[in-house]
Amino acid sequence: MPTHAIGVGELFGREPERARIEQLLDRASRGPVGIAIAGTPGIGKTTIWRYAVEAARARGYLMMEAAPSEMDAALAFSGLGDLFDGLTDDSCADLPDPQRRALRAALFLSEAGGAPADLDALPRAVLGVLRGLAGEATVVVAIDDEQWLDRASARVVAFALRRIRDERICLLLSRRAASDGALWPEVSDGFLAGIGVIELAGLDLAATHRLLAASLQRKIPRRELERVHGISGGNPLYALAIGAELDRTNRGVGSLEEVPIPRTLSDAIAQRLEHVRPGAEAPLFAIAAVADPTLTLLRAALDEFDAGKLDAAVRAGVIDATGGHIRFSHPLLASVHYASVPIPQRQQLHLRLAGAVADAEERAHHLALGAEAPNEDVAREIEHAAALAARRGAPESAAELLEHAIRFTPSDQTEARWSRTLAAADQHSLANDHHQVADLLERLLLERPSRPISARARFLLARARTDDYQFVASMLDQALIDAGDDDRLRTEIEVVYVNSAVNLCDFGGTLRHAEAAVASAERLGEAGPLARALTALGAASFSCGRGVRHDLFARAIELERSEPPSGLTYYLPSAYYGAILRLDDALDAARPLLEQAVDRMRRRGDDSELTPMLWRLAFLEWSAGNPMACERLLAEAAQSAAQHDDDEMNSWVAELHATIAASRGQFDQARLHVEELLTLANRKRDLQSQREGSVLLANIELWSGSPAAAHELLEPQRRLVIENGPWHVSTTALLHLWSSDIEALVALDRLDDAQQVLDDFLERARAYPNPHGLAIARRCEGLVLAARGDLERAIDALDAAVAEHARRCLPHELGRTLLEKGSIERRAKRKTAAKQTLEQALAVLEPLDAAFWVARARDELGRIGLRRAAVTEGLTPAQTRVAELVATGLSNQEIANTLYMSTRTVESHLTKIYREYGVRSRAQLVAALAMKGDDKKHADLNTSLT
Repeated sequence: MPTHAIGVGELFGREPERARIEQLLDRASRGPVGIAIAGTPGIGKTTIWRYAVEAARARGYLMMEAAPSEMDAALAFSGLGDLFDGLTDDSCADLPDPQRRALRAALFLSEAGGAPADLDALPRAVLGVLRGLAGEATVVVAIDDEQWLDRASARVVAFALRRIRDERICLLLSRRAASDGALWPEVSDGFLAGIGVIELAGLDLAATHRLLAASLQRKIPRRELERVHGISGGNPLYALAIGAELDRTNRGVGSLEEVPIPRTLSDAIAQRLEHVRPGAEAPLFAIAAVADPTLTLLRAALDEFDAGKLDAAVRAGVIDATGGHIRFSHPLLASVHYASVPIPQRQQLHLRLAGAVADAEERAHHLALGAEAPNEDVAREIEHAAALAARRGAPESAAELLEHAIRFTPSDQTEARWSRTLAAADQHSLANDHHQVADLLERLLLERPSRPISARARFLLARARTDDYQFVASMLDQALIDAGDDDRLRTEIEVVYVNSAVNLCDFGGTLRHAEAAVASAERLGEAGPLARALTALGAASFSCGRGVRHDLFARAIELERSEPPSGLTYYLPSAYYGAILRLDDALDAARPLLEQAVDRMRRRGDDSELTPMLWRLAFLEWSAGNPMACERLLAEAAQSAAQHDDDEMNSWVAELHATIAASRGQFDQARLHVEELLTLANRKRDLQSQREGSVLLANIELWSGSPAAAHELLEPQRRLVIENGPWHVSTTALLHLWSSDIEALVALDRLDDAQQVLDDFLERARAYPNPHGLAIARRCEGLVLAARGDLERAIDALDAAVAEHARRCLPHELGRTLLEKGSIERRAKRKTAAKQTLEQALAVLEPLDAAFWVARARDELGRIGLRRAAVTEGLTPAQTRVAELVATGLSNQEIANTLYMSTRTVESHLTKIYREYGVRSRAQLVAALAMKGDDKKHADLNTSLT
């Protein structure tokens, strides 16, 4: 090490940190491990990181290393190239062709194609390589100074790391604690194994003493040591800089106060650089500004370059020169020197470097930093580099370069500037940077661009601004006017308009825009746009009350199959068909379509659209009576929504959380979720979410004993639906606008008003081919009849409701209907029937974790006054019913159908029943039941089963 080295040297102190690293590295051979070394600049992060790298290498782990500089942050996939440097072609041999091509293009191993890259192929390729390597050895992905990792590399590496489950992969980072890069926010919560963060504090006095003694090679007086340690706070780089200054001035301890001590780390570095850069300012600038500085490059860029002028910097440990490559020994040295060069000189040097570097993208960055005035040639060259970055699959870099191109476009080249602005917005959209999309396009529209530009700009702005649906509608209206006869753009606009109109409860507009999308797509004659348009029309038809258009979805899915999709899974016809079938309560038909969509998203890494599909699948499982599956999917959806800071998805998650909490009787918690839902819905003026939030809040009020408050919430929302549509009442939120209001009015003894709402409800339910709606309507009819004292007709209505439930059962609603039927039977003095019905209600409700309704059913049972004839006191009513049906010889599937539960739930109950009776088979269980009862019990059991 040089005598006065200011960079990273030998490791002093840090025993606890080293022990922690050793412990974590040992675990990596058994599964994934994450290690982050964090601290302030100069604190020794790189030193500890290098220690960890060498410790991993000593264990025989496979190393993938990147140590990006500040300059590297601007160059697409520079970090990925470093990580993959040294890997053989065999590591990519098993990748599918599209992934292998994408990876080779990103790493400059082959030419990128003429079209923009498939953004999904590259991150999947990186994941595939990591998994393949981890199958052979423990892999360490080691990144120093994470804050300088370029955004394109960060995106694809984060994609892969978030999908690590049990592979032997260790993530090893160093990072500035107050300067997160693009990778850290993605992996800090998304790396399944978690990340152990090692926060570096300053060295203690003893370690600082050893550091200075090794660096200065002389005895350090105690007073001098304490002064240096106090000023530096134990920061190794700062302490070394102060020590070097003391040594250079050759001052003794008695004159310590006479030495100009730098008061900040930056001052210390600047003071140190003053003594090595005379005559070397330009070469040092080039070393700081270029991604891979070499002597050859310095000679090409700088007139009369003299390598000897760098000798002082080498001797002082400011730069390292190895194998023709030159680097600053610490990033802060490069940053401080770069900033010290006056701007005019800096621009000139960047222009010289632009003429010397070989990479088109790096050349474009130097041009952008060197040119002073708008220049079309410069703008065009930067635009060309942006196109190369886009073809390599780096929209982040492409967008940044295009913004430089916009800046250098002359004022009289308005069409070129507008075109480049649209292109930049497109790339920002691909990179999911919607705030930058909005900023660019809002400024563009102020210039009143030509109609084709305006149409595209308004369309892109509408897609980016999901925070305000009325604003989106106004943008799309004008975009359609400006689009003229561009059928491709018109199709895209109309399809997006369908979703926006639904959120605004403009159901007539929904259908109108969907039909227009199909007309434009038919004229265009391409499979992809037509499939999307047909899907939009199918969704609009359902939203407007025309039922499920299976014919439209079948045609769209056939087009999807004929032209394998490369775009978003969320808008695929098969995925959307699953979403519509879920809303129509055809859960068994919807589940495989939604599961396929989720699986495809996971494989492709469509993180931004995975949230709504997970939510739909979670709601399906809730509706189907599978609470554990629901909560698992909902937890993943919530994490994804929070990670992407998506207001719309956060509101959807809050809605399902509120639904679950209310069913459990956790009303305070449910209210909090509804408040979140309504806050987000009001912010973006989403009328549909506002309605759904109002229904949820009304149910909470109703079930917690405030029917008047419930009615006040429901009546205005119900009247809006009556006035604006949709006419049908199939979806749960729409059904509860009627059913919950009827229950509230009955509780308020406003029976004539309840009858009026019921008549409307029955008419709507009979007209729509979903028996679920009619089942709930007949249940409400029973409640109104019972309130009028006509208990016999009320029971008949509830029997009819149960029959409708059997045609398309939703367990939560069936359980409630059985509960109401049993309650009315009790009031009608039909004790045996009431007891049987309420036990059946419990058998349905208990597996749903619906504590509120279970408590009500048990309370009703307690009022009957008859002892429940349980098979055994150790079983729940649900388990008792399963045991009873086993005794009759029914199969698991037949029991599931009878009790409206899944076969998995039946199997779970049987496990508990077998344990209770100490048996191992159905035959042994039947024998045990026979021994336990007498002939009368068997007669009663047969009676109860009929």
